[in-house]
Amino acid sequence: MSSKTKKKSAGADLKSQTDAAAQPKKIKIPKLFIARPTLTKQTSVYLQPQIAEAMELNKGSFVTISKESGPGVVAILELEEVEESNVLRIPKRLRDLGGILLGDRLQITKRSSQPLYAKQVVVQIPENQNWEDLNNAVKKTFGEIGVLQAGLTLEVKGVTVTITHISDADTSIDDVTTKLSNMSLESSADMALVSPVFLFHSSSSISSTTQAIDYSIYPRIPRPTSLDHVGGLKKPISLLRSTVNLPLHHPTLFSDFGISPPRGILLHGPPGTGKTLLLRCMAHESGAHVLMINGPSVVSKYLGETENAIRDLFAEAVKYQPSIIIMDEIDSLAPKRGSDDAGETESRVVATLLTMMDGMGDSGRVVVVGATNRPNLIDPALRRPGRFDQEVEIGIPDVEARADILAKQLARMKSEKCNLLESDIKEVASKTHGYVGADLAALCREGVMKTIARGLSGLSAPIHVGAIASLDLSNIEHLDSSIKVEKADLEAAFVDVRPSAMREIFLEMPKVSWDDIGGQHELKQKLTEVVQLPLEASETFRTLGISAPKGVLLYGPPGCSKTLTAKALASESGLNFLAVKGPEIFNKYVGESERTIREIFRKARAAAPSIIFFDEIDALASSREEALTLAAQHVLTSLLNEIDGVEELNGVVIVAATNRPTEIDAALLRPGRLDRHIYVAPPDKEARLHILNRKCGKFEIDNSEALFERLAQATDGCSGAEVALLCQEAGLAAIMENKQTRKVEERHFDHALLSISKGITPDMLEYYKEFSQRSGLTM
Repeated sequence: MSSKTKKKSAGADLKSQTDAAAQPKKIKIPKLFIARPTLTKQTSVYLQPQIAEAMELNKGSFVTISKESGPGVVAILELEEVEESNVLRIPKRLRDLGGILLGDRLQITKRSSQPLYAKQVVVQIPENQNWEDLNNAVKKTFGEIGVLQAGLTLEVKGVTVTITHISDADTSIDDVTTKLSNMSLESSADMALVSPVFLFHSSSSISSTTQAIDYSIYPRIPRPTSLDHVGGLKKPISLLRSTVNLPLHHPTLFSDFGISPPRGILLHGPPGTGKTLLLRCMAHESGAHVLMINGPSVVSKYLGETENAIRDLFAEAVKYQPSIIIMDEIDSLAPKRGSDDAGETESRVVATLLTMMDGMGDSGRVVVVGATNRPNLIDPALRRPGRFDQEVEIGIPDVEARADILAKQLARMKSEKCNLLESDIKEVASKTHGYVGADLAALCREGVMKTIARGLSGLSAPIHVGAIASLDLSNIEHLDSSIKVEKADLEAAFVDVRPSAMREIFLEMPKVSWDDIGGQHELKQKLTEVVQLPLEASETFRTLGISAPKGVLLYGPPGCSKTLTAKALASESGLNFLAVKGPEIFNKYVGESERTIREIFRKARAAAPSIIFFDEIDALASSREEALTLAAQHVLTSLLNEIDGVEELNGVVIVAATNRPTEIDAALLRPGRLDRHIYVAPPDKEARLHILNRKCGKFEIDNSEALFERLAQATDGCSGAEVALLCQEAGLAAIMENKQTRKVEERHFDHALLSISKGITPDMLEYYKEFSQRSGLTM
């Protein structure tokens, strides 16, 4: 190449470099912006000027701010040199209106048209506030902020006021609700908002009310979310507030004592108890920068990307402190290393979490909160002090907590739609043993469905929700507006909503009452005392330091209503009922039988107070002095440990039935396990009369009273099952003579009586008497 050509080429390169330097650098517009606070105007948001210019936004533009999914709020754009190009500063009042947390990722959209001017605005003020003292100040504040939306809460002269209604037409205050109900948010722009947006004008009329905003008109407005709205969790809430707020907002209190503040809290408990709800409410209440970590949001298919995502989240938390990092279902993100659930990726994630939690520093105002219903599956290194310092158990609510949850659920309804008194709520709560918060919310929802079905059918009593399909829904617009949720609706919903812990093992509750069992008054009284007394006098038991009876053994001759008694006990007590069949326990695989026993007791504890019924328990827990198989010995050992082992069995009553009590292992019959031995004797004359009347209730019989008296005498020494069989055989004999008959004659009973043989012998009665004297625990 000639020297002339080289000079020409060099000159061209220099010119292109100069032109490139002269061109403005292209600004990259963030897809999403990080929400950060500002203390300035109450409906203005602040963005970096260069980003606004690249997005073709000007100062004073009307913009819609929203999360990736969900309705948005309208704000006026202001320009400010914020610290990062992907930061949007948004005031607290707008964040509350849009349900936006610090740290949320937001979208910014320019509005294509200017909002309409408001003609009439209604604001809610406190009941003891004089409107005349506040009117001018509210008007001045509205004039300053310009943009109004229903649901917006402002501070005016130290008084909190909330915009409840806005109208763009001249209407009376009484007509505002009707006007807004018919608006249906027609424009597509308003459809994307929490509520319609208006501009304030000096001619706009302002009036006041003490009534709260009607969420049925503005269903997109997020309801206020705080820990005070969570029912039944007073103790965990108090602990959370102190453990989270002190390190976030008062870290110097710890440094003064030369110790590090708590860094992490782990919430654990059964599903549906409110762990995720607590996390969400705590995030709204704390006022801190909130970062959520869940598996799908951080896990990547590329090597190292998951760890980088976690490091970036912790770096952002440190940068924008005070901040909270929330990890829901942490067991899926950080399983035990070396377990079957933990592969190479999970092990690296756990190692990264450990490193980041240790590296937050002593002075940083960052708290990590995790939640799980399987705490034992989390890597143990995460659960040591310095990482998750405190573990808070969110257990199954007791009766007081259930009443609190129900009250707060029903308080969300309009007062004219709910017809439950405080006493009604307490009564419903007393019947919902084993229900968690999610179950109670489902119960209220199902109760409303019953109410609607009742209103559509025009009936006064609740009907099954499935019956809605057969109702005429064409007139649903004319549904009686006066219908209210009644206690009967919630009680009818019990059939459809069972405790979560019982769903895997749902049993149809036996429809047997004490009246179905002839006589046995003493037996019924003793069983009721054993089961109901610890529930009704639980405080007295604690005061005296007495533990409730663990279990009851019903023993007696075959056919004397032992199984029927257990069914009646389950039905009458209202407790959750688990029936265990011996053959289903045993499994050919090693360890499976013991695991089944553990699962039964785990579910019973989760659904406490509950009853576990073992029928023919002698087949399951035979004496170890006999030649038992190895599997049977292991099952017996598991049973003994579960009933009275290291882990306390609270709120669970064991009811076992057998006709061979001496075959049961002695360790199971000792005090502390099957505490009470109740002899179920053959029916006396009164009981036999009762059985005859119950079983023959639909027979047409001449002179039945005298006949039953004679039959009761003739069946002396028979078991209840044999007396019931007598009625069965008499009815069968009548049908064989005439297939259409409803009448059973005396001769049919006499014929049946000849075929009944007594199964209870004197030797058998002596056997039970000897056991009673030897056991010493008979009631």
